[in-house]
Amino acid sequence: MQKPEKPQNGDPRSRPNKAVFIITFGCQMNEADSEAIAAAFRRRGYALTDEIKKADAVVVNTCTVRQKAEDKAISQIGRLRVWKEKRPEGNIFVVGCAAQKLGGKYLKNRFPFVDEVVGAKAIDQFEDALITQLGPSPEAETSHQNIYRSPQTAYVTIMRGCSLKCSYCIVPAVRGPAVFLSPEAILKDAAGKLKAGAKEIVLLGQTVNAYRHGKTTFAELLKKVLALPGLARLRFMSPHPVYFDKAFTAILKAEPKLARHIHLPVQSGSDRILKAMRRGYTAKEYLALIAGLRQAAPGLAVSTDFIVGYPGETEEDFQATLALVAAGRFSMAYCFKYSPRTDRPEMKADIPEAELEKRLERLLAAVKTNSLLVLKERIGKIEEVLFETETYGRASGNFAVRVKTAAAPGRLEKVLIASAEKNTLNGKLP
Repeated sequence: MQKPEKPQNGDPRSRPNKAVFIITFGCQMNEADSEAIAAAFRRRGYALTDEIKKADAVVVNTCTVRQKAEDKAISQIGRLRVWKEKRPEGNIFVVGCAAQKLGGKYLKNRFPFVDEVVGAKAIDQFEDALITQLGPSPEAETSHQNIYRSPQTAYVTIMRGCSLKCSYCIVPAVRGPAVFLSPEAILKDAAGKLKAGAKEIVLLGQTVNAYRHGKTTFAELLKKVLALPGLARLRFMSPHPVYFDKAFTAILKAEPKLARHIHLPVQSGSDRILKAMRRGYTAKEYLALIAGLRQAAPGLAVSTDFIVGYPGETEEDFQATLALVAAGRFSMAYCFKYSPRTDRPEMKADIPEAELEKRLERLLAAVKTNSLLVLKERIGKIEEVLFETETYGRASGNFAVRVKTAAAPGRLEKVLIASAEKNTLNGKLP
C-alpha cells in the first residue's frame, strides 16, 4: 500500500477516525455501485460504519424502478436533515437512479442540506464529487470489501444501462443505453476480488447476457472468468430471455463452476400482456427456453420476476400468469404490483387497488406453494454448498442450506439434504 500524503491544515482528511454510512435502495447493481463508492471513501481514510451517529459522511444510493422505492429514498433523504443539523461539517451525497430521474437542481432545492447529487449515468464519476467535497485521494485502494454479500461472494459489474424498451421500465432513461466494460477491466476486477478472498463471483448487468465487447461475447467472457485462479463458482444476473444462445447452453452443460441457478425475469404469463410490455417472447417460448437450459443442466433452479396489474390486464391474463407459475417450477419469484414510471396516459394503472392486492396475494400464494414443491424435490439429493459460516451456505442452485456439523467458511462441500422448510434446505455433511 502506498503511504498516504500528509494532510495539510484544514484538509478534511486531517480528521481522525472518519466514517461513512451508506444507505442503498434497489437492485444488486446499486449494491455494486455502493461498494465502489465505499472504496472511494476508503481511499480517503474513511471506514464504513453501520451507525449513522458515528458517520462523517452519508451516501443515499437511490432506486426509482417503482414509485415505492423512490418514495422510500426521498423519505430517507428528508430524515437526514436532523443529522446535518447535528453535524453541519458532515457531507451528504445522493446518488443513483432516483437522483438521475429527479435531478440535482430539484433535490438540492427540496433538500438544501444535501452537498452533492450524482445520477446513475454519472456514477462512474462519483470520485469527482468526492474531490469537490473531500479533496483528492491520498492512497491507492487495495482492498475489496463486500458490504452486501458474504465474504466469499463478490459483485463484478460488466455493463451499465440497457438498450431495450420494455414499456414499464425506467432503467434505460435513468441509466442510459447499454455500455459494456472491456474484458480486461472485468477480469482485473474479478481477479482482484478473488485474490482478496472471494470464492464466488457474480457478474452484473441489466441485460447481462447481452454482453458484447469487440469480438468477446457473453459466452466467451464466461470462459475467461471461469479460468481465473481461485474461482469456486460463477453466477450472473439479470439475463434477458432473448439473449441466450447455443454457445451459452454449451458452457452451462460443460462447466460445473457455472451455478445451477438462473434468475430469468418473465413478468407475465399472458402473451397479450408480454406483447404490450415489449418483452420479445411468448410464454411458450419462455418455457421452451428454460426447458432447454434444464436439459443442459439437470436440476437447474430458475427464479423469476412477475408484475401484477399491468394496464389492461384481465382476469384471463392473470390466470395465464398463474398457469406459468406452475409450468415454470420456479424456485422463487419476486412479485410486484405495477407502478407507472411515465406520465403517458395509456400507462396509468387502471385496476382498482383492492383487486390489485387480491391478485398479488393469489400470485404470492401460488409461488409459495410451487417453491415448497421445488424445495422438497431436493430431499435425498446431494447439493454442492459454498459455506458462508460454519453451519450456513448456498447451494449451486442458490438454495439456502443449513447443517448442524461445522464446516469451514469458504469451502465447497457436498451436503446430503434431509428436509426442507420455508425457504431453507436442511442437510448433513457425509
